[in-house]
Amino acid sequence: MNLLILIILIFLSLVLFLTMNYLSEEKINRMDTILIPNISMILLASVFTKLKNYMILFLIFYLVIDFIYIFIISKKNLIIDNKNYYINSILTFILGIIIYQFFLLKVEYAYVNMEVFKNFIWVMIILYFYNKLNLKSIKLEKSEKENFNLRFREFVIINYARLKTKYSYLIKTNEDIENLLYSFMIYEIYKKNTNVISLIKDKILNKNKYNMLNIKSDHKLTIEENIVLMLEKLENKNKRIKNKDEKIDKLIRDNYNKDDYLEIIKILEIIKDFK
Repeated sequence: MNLLILIILIFLSLVLFLTMNYLSEEKINRMDTILIPNISMILLASVFTKLKNYMILFLIFYLVIDFIYIFIISKKNLIIDNKNYYINSILTFILGIIIYQFFLLKVEYAYVNMEVFKNFIWVMIILYFYNKLNLKSIKLEKSEKENFNLRFREFVIINYARLKTKYSYLIKTNEDIENLLYSFMIYEIYKKNTNVISLIKDKILNKNKYNMLNIKSDHKLTIEENIVLMLEKLENKNKRIKNKDEKIDKLIRDNYNKDDYLEIIKILEIIKDFK
């Protein structure tokens, strides 16, 4: 194996990692996280025939990149269920070893002819309906969702306490604006912890144009400056909204899109309940 092949495998692994991170925003299930990397390995081995005998490295690189991102770069492990993460990673790797050892190394070409493909299609159909009708799997996903909600609540409360201890001296306003500002800050932390694209924009592509609370500036703002400017913005906007019942809703929508709105409302409710 030469250096070029190694670079290509790392690049393909990075593409898979970014794709999986994007898909995770769509709430893919546990089976998807195990199968998609292995299906990708087979498809890539079919397209890049010269890489077929090295495709297990593609899977290993993907798992390593994912681990580094979750536990070192983003600290996403504060939100996810670590036990399930390790189990999913191990199952992904074991399935990959089986596919690599008993399929990729045994055939000259990874793609299948139509006769084999016909049987493959029916296997996929059966597996699909089994997964949808498997009540145990449904209960497991429900349990994972409940566990995530508990971890998310804990994440919000911990960060709220930390931010309030550190920056409360700057946030002297009415309770509604105060809660909303903390919700914005916690959401930005959460978004960067869970979305690799947001993290890349913040860490790599940020050329002093945007800051923590999406405030435009011609220079990099400190967190304190972000808080002061956003607080001023919220208070000015709040004075112009006459309908009291619409204030919070409009203040959120004025700063975030509809996809972010529900997450911020969830954080806001947790803060109110905690107080």
